[in-house]
Amino acid sequence: MSSIFDRFELASIKRLLNNAKEVHRYSRVPTLFILCDMASCIFQDHIGYMEYNLFHFVNKPKEKRDTYVTFDYSQNLFKTLNDPKYIDIFNDKLQFNKIFKDYLGRDFLDIGESTFEQFEEFCKNKKKIFCKPADSCSGKGIYKNIELTGDLKNIYDFLKENHLFVEDSIIQHREMAKLNPSSINTVRFTTLLDSKKEAHIMYAIQRMGIDNMSVDNVGSGGIYTVLSDDGKIINPCWSDKTISTYTKHPTTNMELIGFEVPYFEEAKNLVKAAAKVIPEIRYVGWDIAIGENGPMIVEGNPLPGYDMPQNYFVTNKDTGLKPEFERILKL
Repeated sequence: MSSIFDRFELASIKRLLNNAKEVHRYSRVPTLFILCDMASCIFQDHIGYMEYNLFHFVNKPKEKRDTYVTFDYSQNLFKTLNDPKYIDIFNDKLQFNKIFKDYLGRDFLDIGESTFEQFEEFCKNKKKIFCKPADSCSGKGIYKNIELTGDLKNIYDFLKENHLFVEDSIIQHREMAKLNPSSINTVRFTTLLDSKKEAHIMYAIQRMGIDNMSVDNVGSGGIYTVLSDDGKIINPCWSDKTISTYTKHPTTNMELIGFEVPYFEEAKNLVKAAAKVIPEIRYVGWDIAIGENGPMIVEGNPLPGYDMPQNYFVTNKDTGLKPEFERILKL
């Protein structure tokens, strides 16, 4: 209960009003009514002002509102489906890499347990490497691609001093790079294990950076859309930052509708297999990069977002995902 109030207290009043004005723009419902209804949803249904807009809650009857996965419902899934004893595997990126090494599609090296000679061997025939701390999240604290120029010993000492580990740099598929060349444009697959430990893909979201962003995270300003079952962009992309939709990429001007993710079926099979590696964690969001030779796991998140796959502007659907979760979980 306190979590939603904390979110409300920290909410930007300006953004709240902007969302209310946007709802008024497309619904023509008076803004004062919208604000009152938003407040009711915040305190009764635990739906924030942005979700109110994204879910098209204005004038939506209760029976349809009740089909949406809310903040509380998502938190409950996390708590009941994911054993807390195994959560740290996903929070610790190095430990995650060690357990899911067969699904990464790239090599990595634990600098803390490696000699300089091992690091030197790892860097052989490489022009750059990817470095990050074990507990990084949302693209924060990552030292990105480091060019292997100059003295390798200095680089090794820097990595060791800052408790970083290294991976091969991801070279994304040329088609994926067209979406935004400065970032790795990942697909977020969310999987759910049923009572028989069979993996179900709940949705797939295409994310992409804009401008010269090096990450595709929505919280950092990136845009996204929900993909069709066969991996195509069929609806506009959305930006939380601008509260706007895009049929063309705002930086590259690339036509987004009709784009097809390469190796999509292979990516689906990859996350279904990965979902069974730690069956004690039944609810996971997987960030998947698409390389020239196939998909590769970037990381897993045991608390996937619930708002993006229910965004009316990128799904064109008037109901939420709760019935699908309940069908699979037989609730």
